[in-house]
This record gives sequence, structure tokens and C-alpha cells, in this order.
Amino acid sequence: MSILAVILCFFPLIIYSWKRLVTNKTYMVISIFWMINGILYFPEIFQWQWYNSVTHLITLYYNLIDAPLIFLTFYYAFGKKFFLYLILAFAGFETIMIVWKGFNFDSDDIIIGVGSLICLILCIWGIANYFKKVEHSDEETAMVFVLSGFLFYYGLFAVVYHFNYLNDSGSQKPYVQFINYSSVCLANLLISFGLWKFAHTEYLEEKY
Repeated sequence: MSILAVILCFFPLIIYSWKRLVTNKTYMVISIFWMINGILYFPEIFQWQWYNSVTHLITLYYNLIDAPLIFLTFYYAFGKKFFLYLILAFAGFETIMIVWKGFNFDSDDIIIGVGSLICLILCIWGIANYFKKVEHSDEETAMVFVLSGFLFYYGLFAVVYHFNYLNDSGSQKPYVQFINYSSVCLANLLISFGLWKFAHTEYLEEKY
């Protein structure tokens, strides 16, 4: 499951390399987001020794950019300055938490919780906006698959967050990993399909 999760993390990047998607900043950020996820899974799968000594530090840094990357995706997708302000506000929130509790997992747990909750709300908002319209462009249709993928990814966050951060139980770890990898795989399948559908539609329009 973990190897499959890594492979799927690179699917959006591969699809994004399709020349018809290169100029789309929304899909570029999405691809970068999943590429980072895929890179971070590699050392965990192969149990590289150097990674074991720095894994906590890498995790702390990654969790700082997780939510802001999603906010940036929404900015490019919807073009509202609110999301830029949200990035700045969240960066300020992260700074406050680090100053208050230190650059450690005490502050990281709160940052992850707040960031993931905001991302989940934004995904629901984005999908709701989609269904308010009667007609949709190809890009909007692709985005609803992307948002559905993120909705699934962050929707399972409550389960993972409870066991992985609030209840540090070794006996629960295999189940948490299974849920985490499953959510990554399913989210990537939805997102990759959305990007492929958009690129394929563009290709057919140019061909005919």
C-alpha cells in the first residue's frame, strides 16, 4: 500500500507535464504538493538510515507548508485575494504557535489541526460553488474532481489526527498508516482523473 501511495503521488506531476497543462498555475501547485508527498514517502518505505535521524525535523518543516500550498491552489483556481490574505494570516498563526510552544510537535499538532480543518472547509465551499452553477467549463469540471480528492484526503483527517497526534498508541499505528495510505491513493486517483480529463478534452478540441 505504501509503495502504491508513492507511485500515485507522482501521477498528478506526470499528467501535469502534458503541455496543455503547463501554463495552468493551479495544476502546477497541485502537482508540486503531491510530488513533495511522494518524495517524503520514499525514505519511510525503504527505511533509509539517514532519514531516521532527521525525520522529525523534515515532518515539522513539511507541515508548515502543507496548508499554505492548498490555500495557494484556491487562489489560482478562484482568483480571490482572500486566499492570499489567508496564507499570510496562517503564516502569522504558525509563527505565533512556534514562538509560544517552540518548533516542536506541541506546536505542530495545533498547526496541523487548524490547517487541515480550514482546508476541509474550503474544499466543501469549492464543491458547493460548483453545484450552484448550471453549466461548467472543462477546467471547473476538472477542479471538482481535484476538490473531491482533497475532500476525501482531509475528510479522513479526523481519524488519523485522533490516533496519530492526540492518542499516541503503538497498537493503533498499523490502522492509522492504512487509513493514511488509503486516503492518499484514493485522493490521487480522483485528482489525476480530473487533470487527465481536462488535458484529454483540450487534446480532442485541438485535434478536431
